[in-house]
Amino acid sequence: MRRLRCACRNTRYHCIFCGCALMRYLICLIVGLLAGALMANMASNAIALRHAWPRGLMNVMQHALVDARSAARADKCLAPTMPAAAAHLQLLATDLESALLAPDAKDRVLSQYASEMRDTIAHWDPTATCAVQAEALTKVANACDACHRDYR
Repeated sequence: MRRLRCACRNTRYHCIFCGCALMRYLICLIVGLLAGALMANMASNAIALRHAWPRGLMNVMQHALVDARSAARADKCLAPTMPAAAAHLQLLATDLESALLAPDAKDRVLSQYASEMRDTIAHWDPTATCAVQAEALTKVANACDACHRDYR
């Protein structure tokens, strides 16, 4: 049986230009690398979604706290943003442990921080004067910072 030669007449090594075996291997390598990169990207996105709920909870709490603090600094303490922010923070503070811990996990320190956060928010009176509210909001921010020192 007669062996076919490349167009460039190279029988020992196949060249890239005439579509021989080397070109097929190169194309398979490129397709394999692209498929691997796509699968690695999908896997990293799936792993990142695992942390979406705790991040979302912290972002919403931060947004409510910033709104309340900016209203207190602008002497708009009677605006409806203060009771709404207090209600949001109280509601979200009840979900801290369930968002940050696994379903059956117990963490004494995190539970203590979450309890202190709930107590601090409960002591905040959204109908008080701006000076009192600014002090209460500083305590709420300090409760956030205390937990973030250990768990961020």
